[in-house]
Amino acid sequence: MSRAPLHIADLDAVLLDLGNVMVQLHVGRFVQRLRALAGGEGVAQTRLLFAEDAYHRFARGEIDPRAFHAAVQERLGLAWPFDSFVEAWCDVFEQNEQSVEALRRVREQRPVFLLSNTDTLHWEWIRGRWSWCELFHGLHLSFEVGIEKPDPRFFRTFLDGHPFRPERCLYVDDLAENVAAASSVGLVAVQHTEPDVLGRTVAALFDDADEKAG
Repeated sequence: MSRAPLHIADLDAVLLDLGNVMVQLHVGRFVQRLRALAGGEGVAQTRLLFAEDAYHRFARGEIDPRAFHAAVQERLGLAWPFDSFVEAWCDVFEQNEQSVEALRRVREQRPVFLLSNTDTLHWEWIRGRWSWCELFHGLHLSFEVGIEKPDPRFFRTFLDGHPFRPERCLYVDDLAENVAAASSVGLVAVQHTEPDVLGRTVAALFDDADEKAG
């Protein structure tokens, strides 16, 4: 993992992941709904669902929500009304208020971009719920670009579309494999292992800048 820049002046841009950085993911809510619908056997298959080819195809935008819903029904061997499934699929997030505050602070000084593996259902639900989604200067989402992290091409395609030097871009992600992939293309990558990591990282950037100014 690369070391974060010393101060805000070292940065061209800040790049942030979504899940477990800007929002906390609570898969247990989905499990509870599935338990009510299918019982223990269905719950036991939940982890397998997230490893299925259909899930990754959905996250890359290769299939639409209806096709993904059909694949889930087939995988779990049950009938699940589409609207009920969408509600269960999406109602698994809580905003990370410390990260939101950090986003608001850092965007006043540098452009901030959202780089996330996500799907159209999750993103539309999150964007419709929290207005801070409009604070990003740009989006690079797996279902729109057709590539998922940790494939390094995910990061390269972002860099190809912007005039930023990778060594002057701070990237924050919760997964070690994504941090490693970001580092491999030259980004300064930090792993978000606790809810306050982004807040502390941004505070340190400004503290160091203030010390230099003093």
